[in-house]
Amino acid sequence: MRKTSWTKAIVAVVSASLLATACSSSDSGGSSEPADVSAAVAVADQFQAAPTNLILDTPLSRAPDTGKFVISIETPQPIAVAKDDAIAQAADVLGWRYQRILMDTDAEAAPKAMDQAIALKPDAIHIAGTPLAMLSKQIESAKAAGIPVIADSVGDEPVPGVISTSIDGIAQVQEWGKMVASQVVADSDGNANIAIFTITDYSILNIFTDAFKAQLETLCPGCKTQMVNQQVTDLGTKTPQSVVSTLQRDPSINWAVFSFGDLVLGVDAALRGAGLQDQVRFAGQSPSPENLKSLKDGDDSVWVGFPIQIIGWRVLDMLARQFNGDSLQPADDAFLPTQLLNKNNIDSAVLDPDTGFYIGVADYQEQFEKLWLK
Repeated sequence: MRKTSWTKAIVAVVSASLLATACSSSDSGGSSEPADVSAAVAVADQFQAAPTNLILDTPLSRAPDTGKFVISIETPQPIAVAKDDAIAQAADVLGWRYQRILMDTDAEAAPKAMDQAIALKPDAIHIAGTPLAMLSKQIESAKAAGIPVIADSVGDEPVPGVISTSIDGIAQVQEWGKMVASQVVADSDGNANIAIFTITDYSILNIFTDAFKAQLETLCPGCKTQMVNQQVTDLGTKTPQSVVSTLQRDPSINWAVFSFGDLVLGVDAALRGAGLQDQVRFAGQSPSPENLKSLKDGDDSVWVGFPIQIIGWRVLDMLARQFNGDSLQPADDAFLPTQLLNKNNIDSAVLDPDTGFYIGVADYQEQFEKLWLK
């Protein structure tokens, strides 16, 4: 089965960290306190409509200089390619040169790719998904060479040499966890028993699941959760049976939450084969095009919109502010435009017609050009 989105990046990260663990689960929740369903509905309702703007609305102090050279360390999966394609488009608008260095999936892939990028003497390096600790030597080398590094989709605060980690960073992912939890409480009327499937060795995923559980505890103390950990190699292979076994052990489970969309690979077929397809609804973050297609086909799931193209443009927006000497704070503080996607609003959601990924804001390119004084 084809592995997409986060899968190969996770393979590299976990291999490098030497953190292979067996599938495991843990339980929590079950208090007798009543759920605050109205509060959950109030939160979820804020995110039903498609966003119309970038959230970020602070323009640059001046049009950026042309001729900058930016390199991305690209992980080999469709979601990374889609983001870097968007960065390439943004680079054309800015008059910048852009290059990608493809990162392999072995334990030394990220440091080797970073070393290669530094040797090319760019004006900036962009990384995504790789924990900063894995690249500490390379970040120090880049800093010494005067090359700023920007990181997205990492569960780390910035370190010296890294100008920002806010794009799809800690605060954003916490917000997505809260959004999904609120929708689950609202849709279940405060009667949710949830199995959370994730890979706990990947810190950015833990941020999502921790925020989900915290919001659930606030809104629905009586709702139950159990964490079901997976190994990287389980995606599309053992994970489907793990989901089936979890539901068979506890038939009261009525929600399956996935910390990223590719964990669902093969799960639908496995549930149908076991006659369990009607027992649970799915929810999660970072939906794949396949997850979104299932929604369009009538699947009763809930996913947070992950605007991958906008993330790409936000990377170059942050670098433009850095090169201009502008404050990065407005960009660091601005969340990404998003919404809670379900079968009722998926047909009006803005998706990329070529890749199937969520875009969110149809005219995002024009809005960025306005911020850049183009």
